[in-house]
Amino acid sequence: MKFKVGIYQHKVKEESVLKKINKLENVLKKNSTCDLIIVPELYLSGYGNEKVINKLKEKRVGESSKLIANLCKKYATSILYGYPEQYQNKLFNSAQFINNQGEVLVNHRKSMLPLSSKENLIFDRGSKQTLITYKGLKIGIVICYELEFPELVRKLALKGAQLILAPTAQSIHWPAASRYIARSRAFENGVYVAYANFMGKLHGIDFLGESKIIGPDGLDLTNAKKKETVITSIIDTSAITQVRKKMPYLKDIQNR
Repeated sequence: MKFKVGIYQHKVKEESVLKKINKLENVLKKNSTCDLIIVPELYLSGYGNEKVINKLKEKRVGESSKLIANLCKKYATSILYGYPEQYQNKLFNSAQFINNQGEVLVNHRKSMLPLSSKENLIFDRGSKQTLITYKGLKIGIVICYELEFPELVRKLALKGAQLILAPTAQSIHWPAASRYIARSRAFENGVYVAYANFMGKLHGIDFLGESKIIGPDGLDLTNAKKKETVITSIIDTSAITQVRKKMPYLKDIQNR
């Protein structure tokens, strides 16, 4: 089967949530053939400013989710977006998947919280892995730092994941995550990886850019480099089968 994925590499700046959602609508207008559009980690609030994050926190079903759900229905495209989630007295770094009918399929809460930008102090830790089936494709979701733990992605792949979605907010100080680790996760599991980052400077952070969609052979299918743009690629499950026949990592680890 084939499935078209798009990544919006957003240039960060001080702007309202509504402005960001309007930008997302412009992306959908121009990329209406995509099955899924992905935006970076904490897209709605921006990354790295605790005051702003707390100001813009929302419940799973809030004003932003309703607006984005309407866009999904209007353009018949699913969206994965990052936002700060308020749940009871807790705050999570979350990514929500809304399908092309405007229905929330899953809300992933980041479970591995790095020291950078005090994430480990700002957010509560999620406790579950996320694997869904959408349009016949098995999709795993991780957020940024979670991708850097091979065990997490391997568990998803062993459960059948064919595509790993990784919204991120990676700075220029840690380029290995994008240039090497993301590609390794794809190669060692025979999966596609969609890595969605910001670019530009905000809150003292210079974001790397280099969003990319990586094939199951560990090679880039497309790379946004360092500009605001939308990149797209086709996820072809037959390519996964071919790669795993030649490099049967998952089979071998189960049979050892």
